[in-house]
Amino acid sequence: MAPEASQIQLPINLIDTTDINRAKREVEALAEFLDQASIREPGKQPAMPRTSKTLEELARINKLNLLIADQRQQVLSFLEYLQQKAPNIHISFATDPSAAFLGKIVQWFRAEVHPHTLVHVGLQPSIAAGCIVRTPNKYFDLSLRQHFNQNRQSLLDSLEGLKSE
Repeated sequence: MAPEASQIQLPINLIDTTDINRAKREVEALAEFLDQASIREPGKQPAMPRTSKTLEELARINKLNLLIADQRQQVLSFLEYLQQKAPNIHISFATDPSAAFLGKIVQWFRAEVHPHTLVHVGLQPSIAAGCIVRTPNKYFDLSLRQHFNQNRQSLLDSLEGLKSE
């Protein structure tokens, strides 16, 4: 039996709305192929559309068979729900984070904030080190630049102390 939409788990590699849109296109292409295959003459079938590892992982961890119309529709409904309702976090880094590091961040947000959290990653080289985290109603500047700005006077005092020695 297939899980309900609220019980569907997201794979770590389904990170943001771009991944959701890609998965939706793949499910729709698969549905269209299977609909057309039921009409075609046997033996004259085109190749089945390829699916991404992300979609395959989504189906595997939720024990869904994408060849079954009801389960395909369930996945499409869930992906549409994610587009509209899932919590979104935007994180900006100075450089591209590695896939392993990004996976750990996504895993933490899904464990501690909400199991369907989507994480959008951006680049902002001016932050030097650290990151900036934004939600629809919060802003956290955890960058080295911000830390230096907050402690500017202390840094200047330390430098003055070194100069006078």
